[in-house]
Amino acid sequence: MEKVRYAIIGGGGIGKFHAQALAKIPGAKLVAIADHDEAKARELAASYNAKAYGQYRQMLECCQVDAVCICVPSGMHEIVAIACIEAGKHVLVEKPLEIRTDRCDRMIAAAARKGVLLGCVFQSRFSDAASWLKQAVDGGRFGKSVLGNAHIKWHRSSEYYDNSDWHGKKKLDGGGALINQGIHQVDLLRWLMGPVRTVSAMTKCIAHNGLEVEDLAVAILEFENGALGTIEATTAVWPGGPARLEIHGTTGSAVIEDGRLVLWQFRKRLPIDAKIEKAIEANQASGLGSAAADPFASLDTEGHRRQLKDFTKAIQTGGQPFVDGHEGRKAVELIKAIYESAAHQGKLVSLV
Repeated sequence: MEKVRYAIIGGGGIGKFHAQALAKIPGAKLVAIADHDEAKARELAASYNAKAYGQYRQMLECCQVDAVCICVPSGMHEIVAIACIEAGKHVLVEKPLEIRTDRCDRMIAAAARKGVLLGCVFQSRFSDAASWLKQAVDGGRFGKSVLGNAHIKWHRSSEYYDNSDWHGKKKLDGGGALINQGIHQVDLLRWLMGPVRTVSAMTKCIAHNGLEVEDLAVAILEFENGALGTIEATTAVWPGGPARLEIHGTTGSAVIEDGRLVLWQFRKRLPIDAKIEKAIEANQASGLGSAAADPFASLDTEGHRRQLKDFTKAIQTGGQPFVDGHEGRKAVELIKAIYESAAHQGKLVSLV
C-alpha cells in the first residue's frame, strides 16, 4: 500500500507536533510545509526532507499531496480547509474545527461534495484511559448517569497572549480558556456523557488586562440522559493543575487526569479491571502530559501519532476517521451555547 503524502499548513508549535507524529507512521510521508513566514516553513521542512512554501495555495497547485494537516489560527480554519478540499485533498484540522458552527457546516458540506475526508484533532480520545472509559460507558457499567465534570484550571502568562498575533483575539481564537485550552475536556465530556440538553454559564476576564476573551468560564449542563454536569475552564490560576474529567453513575465512577486514569471503581468487577488497576498503579496507561502552565513543554506526540495513524488508515482503506467533521462540530456547538448563555447573564440555552 502506497504511503499517504501529507502537507502541513502552519509551521508553528502545533505544526511541529504534526511533523513529529507523521514521522512515526510507516504509512505516511511528510512532503511539504507551508507557512506565510517562509523562513519558518523552510526550517521545519529541512528536518523532514520536505518542500517549503510561503503560500499554501501555491503548494496546493505545485506539490503532489494527498492530505493536509491544518495548523493555522482557529478563525482561519474554514478558508484554508475549503481551499484544500476544493483541491481534492483530505483534511485534518487542529482543534477546534472552527470557531463558529456555520463555518463547520460549510467545511463538512464541502468535504462531502468533493468526496474527501475531513477530520478534527481531538487526540485526547486516543488515550488508553479514554478508550477504557468509553468501553465502560457503552457497556452500561456506570448504571444510570448521574454527574459528569470537566475541570481545566491552567495558567497562561500575560506574555503568552501579548506575544501572539492570535491567542486571545476573538476574531482568530473565537474565545479564550474554553474554546482554546478547555475544548479537549469539553469534547471528552460530551463524547462520554452524550448530548447536552441545556446549559447555563458565566464567563469573565478576571486576570489578564486587555484580553478580548474569557480567562474564566463556569457552566452547568443538563444532559439528555438526565444527568447533570459542570465545566470549569480558566487560564488565570497559578500554578495550574492537571486537566481532570470525572464520570459518575449509580454503579461506578472514573476519573482521568491529563489523560491518565486515577480512579476506576465499579460495583460489579470484570476481568479487565485487574489490568486497568495494575496500569493505574504503575502509572503506565498512556496519558497526554500536562499543559497546565505551558502548552508544549510537557506534552508528547503519542496522541497525535495515534490520531494521524487512524486518519491515514481511513484514507488508505476508504473508511472514515474516528473523529470526523461531524464529531468535531459537536464541541464547538456546546461551547458556543455556553458563550451565548454567558452573554445573557446565565440564561438557560437549549441545544435540542
